[in-house]
Amino acid sequence: MAVALPPAPDSQGPLRRDVRLLGALLGHVIREQEGQSLYDAEERVRQTSRAGDFEAVQSIVAALPVDEQGRLVRAFSLYFQLANLAEQHHRIRRRRQYAVERRVAAESLDSAFQALEAAGVSNGQLRDAARRVSLELVLTAHPTEATRRTVLTAQLLISDLLHRLDDPQLSDPGKRDIEDALAEQITTLWQTDETRTKRPRVVDEIRHGLWFFEQSLFDVGPALVGDYRRRIPGAPLPLRFGSWIGGDQDGNPNAGPSTLRAAAQRARELVLRRYADEVRDMARTMGVSRALVDVNEALQTSIAADEQRLAGLMPAEITASADDEPYRRKLWLMYQRLLQTAESQPGGYGHVHEFVADLEVIDASLRAHRGERIANGRLAALRRRVELFGFHIAKLDVRVHARDLTGQADRVRDTLNVVADLHRQHGPAACDTLILSGTTGPEPVLTAVGMAREAGLTLSVVPLFESIDDLQRAGEIVEALATSPEFCAVLDARRRRMEVMVGYSDSAKDGGYLAAQWEIYRAQENLSAVAARHRIELTIFHGRGGSTGRGGGPTHAAILAQPGGHARGRIKLTEQGETISFKYGLPGLAYRNLEAALSATLLSVFPNVVGSSAPGFGRELMTEAARRSETAFRDFVWHNPRFVPFFRLFTPVDELALLEIGSRPARRPSADAEYLQSLRAIPWVFSWTQNRSLLPAWFGCGSGLAPIVETPEGLDQLRRLYRDWPFFRSIVENLEMTLAKSSLDIARSYLDLVPASADPDGHFARIADEHARTTDVVLRIVEADRLLDRHPVVQRTIRLRNPYVNPINAMQVALLRAHRAGDSDAARPLVRTIAGITAGLRNSG
Repeated sequence: MAVALPPAPDSQGPLRRDVRLLGALLGHVIREQEGQSLYDAEERVRQTSRAGDFEAVQSIVAALPVDEQGRLVRAFSLYFQLANLAEQHHRIRRRRQYAVERRVAAESLDSAFQALEAAGVSNGQLRDAARRVSLELVLTAHPTEATRRTVLTAQLLISDLLHRLDDPQLSDPGKRDIEDALAEQITTLWQTDETRTKRPRVVDEIRHGLWFFEQSLFDVGPALVGDYRRRIPGAPLPLRFGSWIGGDQDGNPNAGPSTLRAAAQRARELVLRRYADEVRDMARTMGVSRALVDVNEALQTSIAADEQRLAGLMPAEITASADDEPYRRKLWLMYQRLLQTAESQPGGYGHVHEFVADLEVIDASLRAHRGERIANGRLAALRRRVELFGFHIAKLDVRVHARDLTGQADRVRDTLNVVADLHRQHGPAACDTLILSGTTGPEPVLTAVGMAREAGLTLSVVPLFESIDDLQRAGEIVEALATSPEFCAVLDARRRRMEVMVGYSDSAKDGGYLAAQWEIYRAQENLSAVAARHRIELTIFHGRGGSTGRGGGPTHAAILAQPGGHARGRIKLTEQGETISFKYGLPGLAYRNLEAALSATLLSVFPNVVGSSAPGFGRELMTEAARRSETAFRDFVWHNPRFVPFFRLFTPVDELALLEIGSRPARRPSADAEYLQSLRAIPWVFSWTQNRSLLPAWFGCGSGLAPIVETPEGLDQLRRLYRDWPFFRSIVENLEMTLAKSSLDIARSYLDLVPASADPDGHFARIADEHARTTDVVLRIVEADRLLDRHPVVQRTIRLRNPYVNPINAMQVALLRAHRAGDSDAARPLVRTIAGITAGLRNSG
């Protein structure tokens, strides 16, 4: 596929080279695999789209047979996979260049410490702040991940090949070899069905989630902790990982006690094998001899204890290891114990603390006998890895809906019994949290506390506030819990620590983006005040999705946008769907994204430095704007009797079920609920992304802010809020990005799918008016003529991508029409358009 890019800054030159190369190789593969005719059709569609003639693109597509449309979709979709990969690789390349040039990268630990130093923060204040810093990133299996693990593995190989191309000493034959290897991987991707034919099981989702630990997080997480502690020596562990995969039972009949147990067991096996491999490799290379240096008596004692523990179980490799190389012998014994642990056999480690103690014995002996440099190398990296991942990798959270405490009480009790088993095997660090969706009062939380007590557990029972009304009452509900004897007993047992979760997705679906953001902000302020009164160490758990309509957006900015207060520095975030592969699929990017989140968490401990407090007039303006915005959103979505028929025809929301990307159903299991009420927030947002409206991320915002913008004083105040208040700046910049990615010209083509009875023109006129209103408001606040004028690279990227996304939309409309008319051959190509648009926009739900 030929690719033409406009002039760009020199820093973009390597990216242009990579995209051109990958595009050219893809064109060769298409001709090889499908013939010249498909390549010619693709080029005709591409050139027509680049000329801006979308109607002509629609005409070309409409004349193609369904199967050829499907193959064209694959061509454009694979191009986006490759372009995305090139962009990700370029971000890593630029970060390396920053290091070479000794430049401080934005959102890095260096930039955070530099900002704190400039603000006069002392080393003592930093050490005090480090005791507050707690960042937990929680991977979920929410069904917006359209990329298969096979594809992710091929992308890793391609990224490595692109890195090799950067070698300035590369010879021409070497370059040809790399290009041949790239063509091989692209051919593999072409012959790999990028969409699933069967809905994944929960166990598949578990394996998929663990893949990111295998490929990147096992290494970059400990490396980041090491870099952080070099700046704050002796700091407590600032970072942890969690997971909902296998434990999220809310509305998912496929998840339950068995999947929770399976998730814990698979994680345990994976991490033990990883430790065993590391310890074995260290044993093979650590030949420190007692003939040259002495060792601690504690090391000798531990070796003797291991030999007795493993008597009759030691393989020849351990038995034959030299007595005068005690470190090697100890490591071989530890290797065998790890294998025994993984297989649940005698002689293994009963708890991770025993393994930690063995590592500490080796460390202490090395440091006592001139081996500090050895201790600071691979051994220190392994110790950080064990500190971070234990024998469980990520803490499993259990989530159920509040109604399940009565409607499915036996299932909840069975789940809690499994949690009790996990405590006995791994300790509380492996699984100690029960999240209650749909919390509308203190009663469900107290019921869950009682059920946990019956199972012999003192769990962190976390209320999740998801609707606008529930967010407004969050402080009141937690106040009632904090004065309840039953809940106070749990708080005391957990050292007065409490988690409260705020939901971005359902609140935005309930009242629109602006109202949801403001009510979440106010709920956090209220919760912090309650926590301070009752001496509770509060952690806010943010249920953010991947897209702006579900609370997504840049993580660094989102953390800094939180209000200052009692909970500052303690952050827990969900990482959902396609954002996991975008952020953590490549090791270099994984480090970059973890660092951005950690640096923001550290900065958030100092609200005076980041300016997290709302200016006095800002609260009044936001309350006023949020109220009007919610009214506009609810009038269009919830109080409009013809909205649902229009929505179901204007978007592919019902067809999303064809895309087998998650084990959980798209709608909540409530036969009595109306369609929109029972529809989950994920397909709600996903469907509007597909037709390029991206409506949930902006509708109502213009109506909320326009009356303020229309007065000189109001406009000046909003501009001041944008400059000085991270919360408002984050909202405006997320709006700007979303509006820039949207395309109402493309969305208008979907109106052909909507009959007159659903009032397509009337509904679309309201959408277009609000889009124009919101765009005007944003441009006036940021003082620009066009969206993203201040970010030309991003602006250019979107402009370059659209000609490649637009043909997929044209094919989606044609295939939706055929599928809805009963053409069974249209289903698979239609599924591919959904995955292709997701890749093109780099957003789904």
